[in-house]
This record gives sequence, C-alpha cells and structure tokens, in this order.
Amino acid sequence: MKIFLASFLFFYASLLWAYEREFVITDIVSDQNLQIQRLDKQIEVLPGDILVIYSHQTKEVLGYARVDSITDNSEFFIATIETHNKNGLVRVENYLKKLDLTKVRSDIPARYDLTYKAESSVAAKYRPLVYAGLIQGMTASNLSKKEWILGPSILAYGLTSGTQFDINLVSGVFGVANFAIKNKLVENDDYELSIENGAQYYHQTHKGSYQFTGYLDMTSNSNFKSYAKFKLFTKKPEDQSINNNEEYTRDLNLELQFSYGYIFENWNQLIFGPKIDVNKKHVGGAIGYYIIDKNVNTLFGISSTDFSELRLGKQGYLLNLDFWWRF
Repeated sequence: MKIFLASFLFFYASLLWAYEREFVITDIVSDQNLQIQRLDKQIEVLPGDILVIYSHQTKEVLGYARVDSITDNSEFFIATIETHNKNGLVRVENYLKKLDLTKVRSDIPARYDLTYKAESSVAAKYRPLVYAGLIQGMTASNLSKKEWILGPSILAYGLTSGTQFDINLVSGVFGVANFAIKNKLVENDDYELSIENGAQYYHQTHKGSYQFTGYLDMTSNSNFKSYAKFKLFTKKPEDQSINNNEEYTRDLNLELQFSYGYIFENWNQLIFGPKIDVNKKHVGGAIGYYIIDKNVNTLFGISSTDFSELRLGKQGYLLNLDFWWRF
C-alpha cells in the first residue's frame, strides 16, 4: 500500500511539473538570445510577449525574456533576455511561462533585479521608480517613450526611452516657472547613470537660474538599492516654494544627496538618506515609504533641510505626502 501511495504521489507531482512547463530553453544562442521550444501547443505566442524564466532545479524566478521572432507552425522560436537575477544563471533546461505584466500579480517576487525596464505596457508596479516625490526628486531611471507621470507636484513625459521632460508643478504654483530635460547615459544590470539640465524663472524678481543634476542608481543586491545625486545650480533669489527655497548668492552652488532603498515582498519600497547643502553647510535628509500600486505611487514620509533645526516648517521638518499617476 505504501509503495502504491508513493508511486501515485510521484506520478501526480510529475503531472504538475509537466503542467508548469509551458516552454523550455533548448539552446543559448548568445549572451542575450535564447532558443525556446513550445511544449504546450495550445498557448499562443507572438513577438513582444513576455515570458518568465524559472530554474528547473530550484523553481526560482531567474528573469524575463521577450519573444523576438517566431515561425508559423513551428515549436521553436527566439527570445531575448530582458532582465535576470544576477545571482542566477540562465541555461538550457530552464523552463518558462507566459506572463501578463500589464496586470498586478501575486506570484511575481519583489526584487530590484526583476524590475522591467524595456519599452512596453507593463504595469508601473514592476518598473523602476522614476520619481520619488517632491523632496527626493528624480532617480536615474527614465520614463519609457510616450509614458507620462502626473501628480500634484510633477508633470513628466518620456520623449524617447532615454530622454524625458519634466516640470515641478509646486514651484510653478509659487511663481517659479521651470522645466528640465533628463537624459540617460548608461544603463546595465548593476547601475544607471543620467544627467538633467534644468532652468527656473522667478517671476517676482525677473531672475533666472540654471541647474545641472547628475544621478547614479546602483543595485546592491535583490532587495537593496542606492541612489546618489549631485546638483549644481547658479545664484537664485529666495522664493516661497517648499523645496530649496533660500536665497543663494554665489555663482555656483552644490547640493549632495545619498539615499538607500529597500523593496518589500509586496513591491512597496522604503527610501531614506541624507542631503547635504555644501554652501549653506546644512545636513538634512528624508525618509519615505512608497506604496507601489499598479499605476499609482503614494508617498508617506518626513524630511528636513537641517537636522539641527528642531521645529516644523520649511527650514526644519516637514511631513511629506505625495502621489502620482504613471501611465
């Protein structure tokens, strides 16, 4: 009887295993290209479809592949690896399943190295964080082509996959017209590097200011990420906006910001770190918790321009609440 039960359980487990294997890697064509065999003929695949790659040994998610080319009535096709776990090796016999990342799923593990960067209609939940709120500002990641961010504090648009345009709406409310162009210079599995050129016009004093910002995002491991930012800007008058509103009289001013991010199992994130105003000799910072929904991000946090100022207000501590729609 025990032998019969063991045999039945083994047979049942084999059926489940076979059911999971919709596709299998049969050949590594190049570093990024895979030859894949379709095991389930009932599943239709088209160029552009996303497949999730599983280890055939541990069943761990290794990354995503995008279908490139497929021949009619053929069980074999070519796919390109879009992103993969740096600690995992994609190889022959790994199996794949068709994935719809336009919908929110509970079976996709939350890891920074499994965020999807390619141009697609993938839900923003699975994309890198581009905007981190009014105080934290932008990251090195860019919007995809024709993608928008809209919220009370920001309007941004992806001109191409490497260039985006953005406006600080809060500054505009306080009479400071502004715009910025951000360009991505380098992107790989380990880090992203971008630069931003921006300009502000102060209506009340009829003065302008130029701002240059460099962004560097680095993935430490699957759950931790670091963000570095340096900002150079010319002299500017005092204004009534919330962020960086003091007068700066020097021809060139410098601000440094270092933040660390942690991603939770539900794809929500925590970002915290210091901000250094070199000219004013102030050390402040921010901490924020981000609720990452399908296409809406919500921030709850606290920030300070100067930790030594133990008071509430623009020159001390501020409670941060922000949200934006990404579409």
